[in-house]
Amino acid sequence: MESAILSSFRAGIVALSLDGTIAYINPIGKRILAGCSLEEGESIHPRAGENIFFRVLSESVALNYLPTRVECEIPGRDGDHQFLGFTLSELKEGEKRVGICAFFKDLTQVEMAEESEDLNRRLVLLGQMAAGLAHEIRNPMASIGVHCSILKSHLSQNEKLFSSVSMIAREIERVEAIIRECLNFVRPAELGTRKIQVDKFVTGIVDRFRALHPEMEFTLRRQEDVVLEAEADQGLLEQAISNIISNAVDVCDRRGKVEVSLGISRHFSELMRLGRNVGPIVHGHSGKEEEFIRITIRDHGPGIPLEIQEKMFVPFYTTKKGGTGLGLPIAQKIIHAHGGVLDLKSEPGKGTDFIIKIPMRQTGG
Repeated sequence: MESAILSSFRAGIVALSLDGTIAYINPIGKRILAGCSLEEGESIHPRAGENIFFRVLSESVALNYLPTRVECEIPGRDGDHQFLGFTLSELKEGEKRVGICAFFKDLTQVEMAEESEDLNRRLVLLGQMAAGLAHEIRNPMASIGVHCSILKSHLSQNEKLFSSVSMIAREIERVEAIIRECLNFVRPAELGTRKIQVDKFVTGIVDRFRALHPEMEFTLRRQEDVVLEAEADQGLLEQAISNIISNAVDVCDRRGKVEVSLGISRHFSELMRLGRNVGPIVHGHSGKEEEFIRITIRDHGPGIPLEIQEKMFVPFYTTKKGGTGLGLPIAQKIIHAHGGVLDLKSEPGKGTDFIIKIPMRQTGG
């Protein structure tokens, strides 16, 4: 009975003896730690340097006061990072302390939920501002555009003035495009989901970029022996992926190499955080291991300096001349609307990976 209770517990459990030996780890604990697995009978001490969780476990056997409600990041499967929440308690036989027990949960999707919540707060403010700006700017821009057309029809013989008026008309079109992009960003992303073959769909996007940029090299790789099918809004997802690939093309100065890879990632999606309740992102699947489509877009450009990386998804922040700073935030908004996450890994001088992960299912089934 005791073994059945421990095995079915809804959190990971790992017990250590006072010499640091792993005495027990339950099945859910093994699944959560799949990226840095522990085995019963091994010592935690030689592995203390691998991540914060193992270091705390190693040090806890000698502590009189045990930390509780701790959160940390550890390596996950497929090169992902994973967020854990855990608490520690003593194991006793009568009054004698015989070991340490850790109770832990995968908070990876909680981090996703918090990113989405933070984005929603920004959207409320931007929406209020953009609606007012669009109304105040569009009407005079339309009027100027009309008068430019009239002037151009009367200045065909004056090359200098005709060129100046044409330049004004182009700038007006650019302002209108920025307004449209702002409104697209602040409007809620309403998904029209259906089952799509992600590998075929992404192949079409890559082929289009090959045609547009023949001077660049595009490669596409996919994980073998898996069905890369997801419930998604193909139009919005195409916009998100295209924005990211377009960004990769720009940072390579249109002469580099872009690699796109497709596969499956898995996360254990128990969403109860220590001390607070969080609803599931993928409704109907809480407490089960979820499958995510993983799309990695890698460029071989100059990389992103560390101080800039945290600003990449901030609306209107751009390092490109003439850019609006909304391409990546719009992509992030679309991925979040699918219950997914958009992450980046970059090393200056070695290029950048943008990593998209969306759940294969949008509803329970």
